[in-house]
Amino acid sequence: MDTGMLSDLQAAKAIEYLLAVFFLGSFVPFWRYAAPRTAVPSEAPAPVPAPAVRREPTGWFHVPDGLALHPGHAWAKAVDGGEVLIGADDFARAVIGRVHDVDLPEPGTVVRQGEPAFTLRGAAGPLPMISPVDGMVVATNPAVRVGAMESDPYGDGWVLRVQAPQFKRNARQLLSGSAARAWMEDVAKRLRAAIAPDLGPALADGGVPVAGIAGEVGAEAWQRIAREFFFVESDRGGV
Repeated sequence: MDTGMLSDLQAAKAIEYLLAVFFLGSFVPFWRYAAPRTAVPSEAPAPVPAPAVRREPTGWFHVPDGLALHPGHAWAKAVDGGEVLIGADDFARAVIGRVHDVDLPEPGTVVRQGEPAFTLRGAAGPLPMISPVDGMVVATNPAVRVGAMESDPYGDGWVLRVQAPQFKRNARQLLSGSAARAWMEDVAKRLRAAIAPDLGPALADGGVPVAGIAGEVGAEAWQRIAREFFFVESDRGGV
C-alpha cells in the first residue's frame, strides 16, 4: 500500500470517529428533551394533617376488665388472701350522683349474696345496695363519704372489703368481661325507656346521662328505677 492510499484511509477513519462523537453529543440533549419529565421538589412537602375524627361514645356506662358485676349494680373484685373488694358500679354512680352519706356495716358483719350490704344516700334518698358475694366484712372505706365513688367507682371508691371463701361459687351468678358490657348496654336502653317522661332534665350532651339522675327525675320514675335496676324499694325523701 503506497503512502497516498494510507493517508486517505486514515483521513476516512478520522472523519468516521468525529461523526460518531458528534452523534453521541447530539443524542444526549435530544434524549433529555424527549424523555418524560418528573418534577423533583426542592423540599419535601409538609404532611397534610388527617381530618379530625369525632369519636362517638361506645356506651353510657364504663365496665372495666378484672371484676364481676351483680345485676343489682354492685361489683366484686378478688384481691389477696381470699378477700374481695365490693363497690357500686358506674351505673349506680351516674344514677345517684353525689353521695351525701353511706351506711356501712361494722367489721365482722356477715353479708349474703343478693341481700342488702350497705346503703348509699343521695339527692333521692337512701338506696340499699345488694351484696354480690357471701362473706364477712373485714374493712370499710370511709373515702366513699367524701366523693371517692363519684370520681373512681372501680378504684378508690370501693366500699367494703370482705373475706369471701365462696367467691368462685358466687361468681357463677355474676357478669364479667364482654358479657358484662353487653348487659350494661341493655341496662342503658332500659334506663332511657324508664325515664322517658322525665328525659329533658335528666340527660345532656346528646343523650348521655348526667350524674345524679335520681335527683332530677320525678318520684314515680325514681321508684321504677330503684325497683327495676337495684331490686329494692327506696323511699324518696331527705337524706
